[in-house]
Amino acid sequence: MSRTHARWTMPLVALLATACRSSSVVAPREEPCAVPTTLPAVDAPAVTQSSIRSALVHAAGPMTAALGANVDVRALQAGINDLVSAELVRADVACRGIMAATKALDAMPDTPATRPDRDGIRVVLALAVRAFGVEDAVRGRVMAD
Repeated sequence: MSRTHARWTMPLVALLATACRSSSVVAPREEPCAVPTTLPAVDAPAVTQSSIRSALVHAAGPMTAALGANVDVRALQAGINDLVSAELVRADVACRGIMAATKALDAMPDTPATRPDRDGIRVVLALAVRAFGVEDAVRGRVMAD
């Protein structure tokens, strides 16, 4: 290593070491997951992850296809597909997928032509909240805080 490199390397290493020990470095805090308020309330106690899977696949496929092919639709499909892709989805992971899908759905224009599909997707997402135990996980976390 040349003298020029050595002259810059040591102070840089010292600066990085000090920064790593500093208590002012704070990791970004993840926003707590909450059940979206724009989803309808459903009472379906027998809904399970396996029983909702085909409805989620339909919501991510044919129902979203009727909404077009823009960024919001792709985000909606990605959020729903997160719920479908895993064999067993934890409630916190499901909550994030449901939040992302609902946010994308809420960003879409409210047109009469797409309303039936958007409303159907909202019902499927509301059932997913029950199937993945999201309400119970969120309620438990709030009670624990």
